[in-house]
Amino acid sequence: MKSMLRGVAFGLAVAISAQAAQAQSNLSLGIGGGATVPTGSMADFSKTGWNASVSARLKPAVSPVGFQLDASYNRFGFDGVDGNTRILSTTANALLALPGAVAHPYVIGGLGMYNMKATVGDVSGSDTKFGFNGGLGVDVGVGPAKFYAEGRLHAIMKGSVDSQSLEETTAYMIPLTVGLRWSLR
Repeated sequence: MKSMLRGVAFGLAVAISAQAAQAQSNLSLGIGGGATVPTGSMADFSKTGWNASVSARLKPAVSPVGFQLDASYNRFGFDGVDGNTRILSTTANALLALPGAVAHPYVIGGLGMYNMKATVGDVSGSDTKFGFNGGLGVDVGVGPAKFYAEGRLHAIMKGSVDSQSLEETTAYMIPLTVGLRWSLR
């Protein structure tokens, strides 16, 4: 009888701790879009473009540190030429949430893969490059849905060509994104 009571008590303890752990984790999905500003050598031939992104974030409620996966589409027109560049990216990021009541600021940064495709008329070419990103954002709201605004600097290794030396160089872009994030608790 004692072993049966111990078994029941152990089972209840496991069930209660599992519910507490689930309540403390915060999985959210986000969707957003905005302007993307090319910088550095990328700004020599690209105009300001636009972006669309989706994200999945996991951040335990008891910790300021979280993890976020992003998939993004960025598109730029060329200066003076009929054509465009599109960049598809996937990034894995660490997130540090700062304290706040209604506005929740955060610092984000990570690594990713960037597929870049340039098209001029009927001619196009693409290449996939490694890169990294970092930036700041803020989630605003209470409850399961929050608005967010974010700015990040993306550095794509050997993702551009220097207009003077014609050598490969790092491509830089700054997506300025606003969107909506839903908590899936």
